[in-house]
Amino acid sequence: MALRQTIYILLIASALGLGLNLVSPNRLDFIGNWRDLHDGDGPILPPDIEPGDAPFIAVDVAQLDFSARAALFVDARDPDEFECGTIRGAINIPFEYLPEGDLGPYFDSVLSHLSKDERIIIFCSGEECDVSLHLARNLQALGYTDLAIFFGGSREWERFHLPIEQRRPCDE
Repeated sequence: MALRQTIYILLIASALGLGLNLVSPNRLDFIGNWRDLHDGDGPILPPDIEPGDAPFIAVDVAQLDFSARAALFVDARDPDEFECGTIRGAINIPFEYLPEGDLGPYFDSVLSHLSKDERIIIFCSGEECDVSLHLARNLQALGYTDLAIFFGGSREWERFHLPIEQRRPCDE
């Protein structure tokens, strides 16, 4: 009798879990539908790397952190570009619009939900955009320790058909 009830409870719980997964915006594929992101090139690097810069990561590493929800993704582009399409779940800290003077209170406010040793992946448009590098340098200077720069940015993310969030329609 107890075994039968346990089986019924497991079947009902499984059906509910599968049903909720089907309608969830963060749904998981039932059968692995994973993209092969290794293109052999490794991370894209800017020409003006300096010693002590945060590490640069390739799209496959960024995708692993994204899938594991192991990092906060920060889009360093201006708000219009961010609204037109960004990595799903990213927040916007537009480097070109940072306030003048001491940035500590600004970052402490925007990133108040994080400790300074939590993983942050910073990105912008791609190879022609270096604001992610400059934003990372500013965060490093203020004591943020687990930073990574995804220099391939939103263009490389889109190229591999990874999840994009568009907050408003935009012309290309």
